[in-house]
Amino acid sequence: MTAADELKLIVTAVGAPDDLITLLAVAAPLARACGGTVVPLCITEERERPNWLRVPDELQDVVEEPVLLHHTNAAKGILSYLRHTSPDLLLLEWSGEISRGRYLLGRTLDPILQYAPCNVAVLRTGENPADFRERMASVKRILVPSGGGPNASLALHIARHLSDGAETTPLRVASTSLGPTAVLAQWDMLKASLGDDLTDERLRPRVVQAGDVVEGILEQAADGHELVLIGATQESLVDRLIFGNLPQTLASRLDLPLIIVRRRDPVASGVLRQARWRVLNLMTQLTEDERIRVYRQVRRNARTSNDFYVMMMGATGIATLGLMLNSSAVIIGAMLVAPLMAALLGIGMGIVQGDSRLVRMALRTTVLGIVVAIAVSMTIGLLVPERKLTSEMLGRCSPTILDLAIALISGAAAAYASAHKDVSGALTGTAIAVALVPPLATFGLLAVGGELQLASGALLLFLTNLIAIVSAVALVLLWVGFRPNTSELRNAKTFRSGIAGSLAVLCAITVLLGVLTARSYRAARFDATVELVLKSQVSAMGAGAELEAWQVSPQPDGTLSIKAQIASSEEITPEQASALQQSLAHNLGRSVAVSLQVLPTTHLDALP
Repeated sequence: MTAADELKLIVTAVGAPDDLITLLAVAAPLARACGGTVVPLCITEERERPNWLRVPDELQDVVEEPVLLHHTNAAKGILSYLRHTSPDLLLLEWSGEISRGRYLLGRTLDPILQYAPCNVAVLRTGENPADFRERMASVKRILVPSGGGPNASLALHIARHLSDGAETTPLRVASTSLGPTAVLAQWDMLKASLGDDLTDERLRPRVVQAGDVVEGILEQAADGHELVLIGATQESLVDRLIFGNLPQTLASRLDLPLIIVRRRDPVASGVLRQARWRVLNLMTQLTEDERIRVYRQVRRNARTSNDFYVMMMGATGIATLGLMLNSSAVIIGAMLVAPLMAALLGIGMGIVQGDSRLVRMALRTTVLGIVVAIAVSMTIGLLVPERKLTSEMLGRCSPTILDLAIALISGAAAAYASAHKDVSGALTGTAIAVALVPPLATFGLLAVGGELQLASGALLLFLTNLIAIVSAVALVLLWVGFRPNTSELRNAKTFRSGIAGSLAVLCAITVLLGVLTARSYRAARFDATVELVLKSQVSAMGAGAELEAWQVSPQPDGTLSIKAQIASSEEITPEQASALQQSLAHNLGRSVAVSLQVLPTTHLDALP
């Protein structure tokens, strides 16, 4: 036990008679065992003291007179009291219901759990107060699952002091895929986490194997245990965002009373966590009715239909002709017609909701749209006899990290616009900002023309836009209040797999685009240096000399062959060509072979 685990002052936040009964059933025996005291705290808007807010006679040895504070916001009132009194533990009661909207545990509990400057224990009983009080008075077996996290020791400390005669089982669940040696290693880790507590005869440490941690805990809890205590886990930001980590999963599936314990954070960790919480609450959250409306709309638009195929073929036809005509206005028109953005919104929504059927349906729509776009562009490319590369095509063959940034911002804007009907008209603008059909049309045209390297660049641009949009959509939908039902294992698996897969592909594309961007930057800087040196040296050859064109080609031996075309009214000497070559070699730091093509020119002034 560390100083942070000493429980001399315990505050119980009560708001109703049932809260007082259940929380004191835990706090009173804990305070007796630790030599501490309990302070019931009630935040109310009323000026009169509730009749039920009084300490039972049998608990007055450890429970002080309840504190009544007047405040319009219960969470702010509790936090204010905690900051002034600095208790060792705050004990709260939770109904066990996980919100799917703005709040994860509730309007009061959420900010308290984020900002409480002390250890916190959240109690979920699952039974009426009288039965729970009777249970705590005669509890014999307590289960404390442990994964070795920072909160596990506090959970075990509380469990050992809840009842003098109770048997406490520190539990570690090992995977069924582990061999005997690995299981023994789990035993060693469990014993190391217990330390000197191993000498306590009431401890019955246990390591069990199970296919799933939750299933292993549930199986052991059903084996005669009467109470479960578990430390809050340090899981990923996404898991904490949806409150779908191990303790909350247990809360939704465990029949026994459960106490979730979180140790007071160090100052630095607390500041980071609170900053993260403030960021998550910057976005206006949707109500349940709004989320239902948005979900239905996104699901409906993600389906394939005759209209989808017609609009997809029309958009691709317009984009293909616009690329061939080198007309940006025509290409913009194709972006407005294309229906592919709705399918990507469907993929993001399906991931966030853990809805595997929606993900499959939206993916099917996306794949069919891609096939249609490529087929139409290739057909037009074959039918048009004269094909040439245009700047609009070439501009979609070299994606950079900037294209990824545009796609991320556009995806976020599309998700926000779809979630708020007041700004739904902005979807048109996002469709223009991030091109989906033009890169596919470019790919089809270039593939038919045999320009496979350029075609691969256009395909990479489309994949960049697709992954970035889906990732941004998922993030924004989470931010505005959409949550998967993590009590359903299938939904939780779809959510985590979708998020992990999207992030993995996004990271891979980011790295690839970063390499390509760096390569493009070096090439542009190299070209700028060559042109600057050429212009400087040519201008020194005489007033009548001008640089017309130049070309660089690397040779097998590493030498750079630079061919330049110069228009000059004066003769260019070999000495001047040699000086030009030496200057290029010095500035580029490489061996250079220069070949000049001089075009004699004559300057004539027209007669007045």
